[in-house]
Amino acid sequence: MPGVAYLPEIVSSCNKAVWRYYMLHMTTSKFAPLMLLAASAFLLAACASAAQPTVVTQQALPPATVTSPAPLLLLVSPPQADPLLAATAAELAAAYASEQQLAFEQRSLLDPAQLPSELSALLLLAPDPGAAALAAAAPQAQVIAIGFSPEAASNLISLSLSGGEDGSAAFIAGYIAALTAEDWRAGMLYTPASAAWVDDFVAGAEYFCGACIPVSPPDADLPLAAQAADAQNWQTAAEQLLAARVLVVYLAPELEASEAAQYLANFGVLLIGSGDPPAALEDSWLASVSADPLAALRAQLPLALAGEIPAASLLLDLAHINSAYLSKGRVADVQIVIEDLLAGFILLPSD
Repeated sequence: MPGVAYLPEIVSSCNKAVWRYYMLHMTTSKFAPLMLLAASAFLLAACASAAQPTVVTQQALPPATVTSPAPLLLLVSPPQADPLLAATAAELAAAYASEQQLAFEQRSLLDPAQLPSELSALLLLAPDPGAAALAAAAPQAQVIAIGFSPEAASNLISLSLSGGEDGSAAFIAGYIAALTAEDWRAGMLYTPASAAWVDDFVAGAEYFCGACIPVSPPDADLPLAAQAADAQNWQTAAEQLLAARVLVVYLAPELEASEAAQYLANFGVLLIGSGDPPAALEDSWLASVSADPLAALRAQLPLALAGEIPAASLLLDLAHINSAYLSKGRVADVQIVIEDLLAGFILLPSD
C-alpha cells in the first residue's frame, strides 16, 4: 500500500500502539488508509507540541545591599606599655566589644591622619601615644587615656592608676607601722625622690596613735622620718632611726633594693615596703602596701566605656603580710581604713 513503508518511522517515536491498531484492522476496513493518515496527522501534531522547549522566566534578583562596618573599639598599646596592664586592658576591651556588638582591634601605633572612619572608642595606654592629637582628630569618638593624664579634651577621660602620686600607700604604711610598733616607735626612711610622701606617712601613723608620745626613753618625735641623701648614701639616716629606737620602718620604694633594708633588719627592725621582699628578709618583712593598677583598671575601665567618669582612680593592695605580727583582726582593721581612705572619708595632707 502506498506510504505504508515510511509510516512506522513517523509514528514510532510517539505511539506505536496506533500502528499496531492499523495493522490489526487495515485488512478488514476499506477506510484503513484514511484512518491511518488521520491518526498520523494527529500524532505528528502531538509530537510537535511535546517537543516544544519549556520557557522558564527568570525573576529579577533583589539589588545587593551594602552592609556598613560595625563601630570600632580600638586599643593602642605602645611597645613600652606595661605588659600586664596591656593584657588586662585588651581582655576588658574585647569583652565589652563583644557585649556591645562592636569590632575590636589592638595596635601599637596610630597616626591621627589615618583614623578608621568607623572608630567609636579609643583606648590609649601609657606612655602617651599622642592622646591630644588623636582626640582632636576623632571628635566623634570616646577617648580614654589609661595610666597618664594628657591635655584635657571634651571627648577624653583620663584614668590614673598609680597610688604613689597622692601618698595613699604611704598613709596606710604609717597606719600599719604605728599599729604594730611597740610604744609607737614607727619611722620612715626616704630620699628626696619620695619626700612628698613624708606627711602622708606621718598622718597615717597619727591616725592610729594620735599624739604618739612614747612611754619609755629615749624621747623622740614619733613617727620619725629620716632622709637619706640617695639610695646609696643611707647610713646616717638609718642610724638616726636606730638611735630613736624605731622598731618598724617604712622603706620608700627606691630604698627597698638597697643594703639599708638588711642593715635595719640586723637590728631587729621590722620593714614595710611596696614590692616583693628579698628572700633573706622575709622574716623581717611586715607587709607590702602599693597601688594595684590592675584592680583599678578592672574597676574603672568598664565604667569609662559606658560613658561614666570613675570617682576614684586608685585601689590599694596589701600583700606579703607577716601573720606573726599582723593577725587577721589587725588586717581587717587595716582594710577598713583602706576602704575609708579610697571612699574619701579620710583626707590626706596633700588633699
